[in-house]
Amino acid sequence: MAAFTIVADLLLLFFWRFNFRSYEGNENQQTYTKTHSELLPMLRPKLVEYPKVAVLLAVRNEEKLLPSCLDSLLASDYPADKLSIWIGNDASEDETLAIARAYQKKESRVLLIDIKARVGEAKAKANVVAQLVLAVEQQTDPPQLLLVTDADMQVQPNWIRGMVRSWQALPKKKEVGVVTGITLVDSSTVWGQLQRIDWLFALGMVKVASDWGMPIATMGNNKMMYLPAYRATGGYENLPFSITEDFQILHQITSNGYGFRNVVASQVVAFTQPMTSWSELLQQRKRWMHGAIRLPLPILGILFLQALFFPLVIILLFFHPLATLGLWLLKGCLQGLFILAVERKLRLSKKPKKKLIRYLALYDLYAAVLTLLTLAIYFLPIKTRWKGRKY
Repeated sequence: MAAFTIVADLLLLFFWRFNFRSYEGNENQQTYTKTHSELLPMLRPKLVEYPKVAVLLAVRNEEKLLPSCLDSLLASDYPADKLSIWIGNDASEDETLAIARAYQKKESRVLLIDIKARVGEAKAKANVVAQLVLAVEQQTDPPQLLLVTDADMQVQPNWIRGMVRSWQALPKKKEVGVVTGITLVDSSTVWGQLQRIDWLFALGMVKVASDWGMPIATMGNNKMMYLPAYRATGGYENLPFSITEDFQILHQITSNGYGFRNVVASQVVAFTQPMTSWSELLQQRKRWMHGAIRLPLPILGILFLQALFFPLVIILLFFHPLATLGLWLLKGCLQGLFILAVERKLRLSKKPKKKLIRYLALYDLYAAVLTLLTLAIYFLPIKTRWKGRKY
């Protein structure tokens, strides 16, 4: 069984090398621009046209993070008359609403809805996004592209351009309903760097599956939806409640015949804050597990084998210590090569790249502990905490 995970890691490297799909374009551009200290200068995404876009931001008790998120969105390299930023305040108990009102007052691109009730079947973030979309649809000539992110995110200036470019890129076998960017954990601490590596590994695996035509994941903090594709699902208000609303909407959109794209490129990078403690991290992973168990059986089987690798290695250490350590080392090397392959597509600048390489050796131990604890907490009969609520 442990050997299967080695084979899986080899296949990841193979398919990353020979089946990677790029949506960047810019074949004739020569000018590189610096956009973020974590990234090398990048080509400014070249667009066929500049459609209207609406950024949807569901917020709850985000007084410390909301200003930096809004500042980064307002600094986007996208025509101001084509961009609107919609904030949905989800019963915040701090100064989030006051901060949002202040931004609305000074910036015409910022619009605010104070969510007071549920619409249809939607709850939590799904309820907020559902009502924001309904508000967008009431506009004259509403935007057809809906970008969704979170208040703990900061985007680099080319993010909107990059997401739109990825949606426009040819060939299109069918209309693209969902585009997913790539999120980096923004932290220089060891704890934050290990989470960054974990995200890179996970999103790299998602990209490999996506390029084979398997819609296994999108991210609620870094995605774009085509409005007709979203509306074809009936919207969150007409879908059963799920605490993994991003997975749910991806599944519904693709089930209706729309395409999807998972993009790994510096132009669609955005930055999130790390989980601050083991408790917070495990609650996040418990929530994600609810979506993971609904994946297609082949993908679920691969993830199951990956999860079992660490418990199996611990058992085998007592019987064949040298062979087991060798197997573990081989897996760590293959895993590290794959993570570095993902990083190369993002073009991290020198300092953050050095930090990532430095902590790769620690990552395998971190992943082992996290996997075992995640399995334990998932099967415990306790509710999942999410944004101050329990589900």
